[in-house]
Amino acid sequence: MANKRPLFLTIMSILFVALAISNATKVLQIAQGNPISGFVFFGNRFHDSATNLLLGLPFAALLLTYAFGLWKMKKWVAWIAVPYAFYVPTNLTLFWFFQPADNLPSIAFIVGYLTLALGGSVGTGLFVMRYFDRLED
Repeated sequence: MANKRPLFLTIMSILFVALAISNATKVLQIAQGNPISGFVFFGNRFHDSATNLLLGLPFAALLLTYAFGLWKMKKWVAWIAVPYAFYVPTNLTLFWFFQPADNLPSIAFIVGYLTLALGGSVGTGLFVMRYFDRLED
């Protein structure tokens, strides 16, 4: 990758910054009374401000760190990419498992969301590990 960041890492860096902003502002979304807002952690959506602040901000910081590591193409980003690639599918599966059947979105939405979420999390993890030897120390 010799000082040239692949387009995929550029796009994922930007998307992870956007996701970090979303996580950091969960507490504001809750304060506005949005009923479908709230940070989801291992399948549980939290609707109170304190939990959203305590979980949303550290996850936002983690995602910003992840985005920075991808942008700078650093080897240490693998320490975030790999666990995150396992966390996202687990979190999504548990979230939909815990939802009442009448509260689930359509199958088309679930498949589309899974495609994007898994492409972003697992895809980035696989990309980082595939090109690990080209990343910088």
